[in-house]
Amino acid sequence: MKKYEEICVLKETKKNAEMAIKAIDTLMQKVYNQEFAYELTSQKKRFQEFERKAEAGLWEYGITAKKSPWEEAMLWGGIQMNTLWNISTPHVADMMIQGNTRGIADLMKVRHNNKNAGSFANEIAEELMDFEEENIERLKGFCR
Repeated sequence: MKKYEEICVLKETKKNAEMAIKAIDTLMQKVYNQEFAYELTSQKKRFQEFERKAEAGLWEYGITAKKSPWEEAMLWGGIQMNTLWNISTPHVADMMIQGNTRGIADLMKVRHNNKNAGSFANEIAEELMDFEEENIERLKGFCR
């Protein structure tokens, strides 16, 4: 049971980071504020680190988590619709705040439902949630 719960937390952590990377990649084409672009680029690098850590943890269980083309398509479509009429820095920053908030909520839920997950999975999930909280605070500065 512990192994299953560890895998669940690691999969959600990987998915969370993966979706953030995809969102940043999609939004970068619409960002014209250099300071904001730098912030998103820095966040992307950190999300990539979390994705690699979660992949490494899954690899130890012999699992390679696959990307979900459906979820990626939904994310891409949602971003396109959300930025159709407004690509201002405050609007895009708000979108990223919402994404980070959703990511925290999803990780909290999977951790709550998998209380017996090992320390590695819990630590990386906790680090990612802390990082997303920090992102929210930094992104608020772009919402003016």
